[in-house]
Amino acid sequence: MKQEMSTNGSAGKPARADKKPTVNLYEPYSTPRLFYEVLRYLIIFVMSLIARVRLRGRYNIPRKGPYIIAANHLSWMDIPLIPAFIPGKVVYMAKEEAFYSKVGWLVRFLGAFPVKRHEADRQAIRAASEQLKAGKKFIIFPEGTRSTTRTMAKGFAGLGMIALRAGVPVLPVAIWGSENALKKLGAEITISYGKPILLKPKGPKITREDIDDTTEEIMRQIATMLPPQYRGVYADTVSPEA
Repeated sequence: MKQEMSTNGSAGKPARADKKPTVNLYEPYSTPRLFYEVLRYLIIFVMSLIARVRLRGRYNIPRKGPYIIAANHLSWMDIPLIPAFIPGKVVYMAKEEAFYSKVGWLVRFLGAFPVKRHEADRQAIRAASEQLKAGKKFIIFPEGTRSTTRTMAKGFAGLGMIALRAGVPVLPVAIWGSENALKKLGAEITISYGKPILLKPKGPKITREDIDDTTEEIMRQIATMLPPQYRGVYADTVSPEA
């Protein structure tokens, strides 16, 4: 009987795997600190040339992690702008599609990991919790994508789940004007940092009600810092005096 040939033509030898090991996208790339700081100051410098960025409540930013930075999302400019004024490195939760785009390498290089939108992505939530346990600063845009109406949309419950599971403070951040950054020179952009919020479940176990209440509380805090025309679905939850 003839000895069977392997797929690479060598008798009795296993076929050689041509595929490269799969990269674990849920383990964020650790951007070199020096490079990250150079990039951060470069962003600040460039933005000072094309826009007028005003910061409010910067004294509310915790000096060290771990903590969650939760912000509304009007423009892709929000992604580099918000952490640019926060000392130290941060990690991101970015939509899964971005990792398979032409700038996917850059998204990963800057310390992001993917999330499947419009579903309960437990792997992404687990990755966020692990990063926070490691003392990292974690940025999330609870609306899941840029607002097409330039107003706040409903926040996804993943924010509340991550905050309660990690047991760390949440820094609410409101940004507006960023939607005009590339439309006109000298556009005014305001970034407002609120007081950190530490929320806990009502009982010994985290319930769905706890998750929803936590998400809503953080989103209301963000809405409170925004001008009325940006509050969207949270307009009725903010007192007229705010």
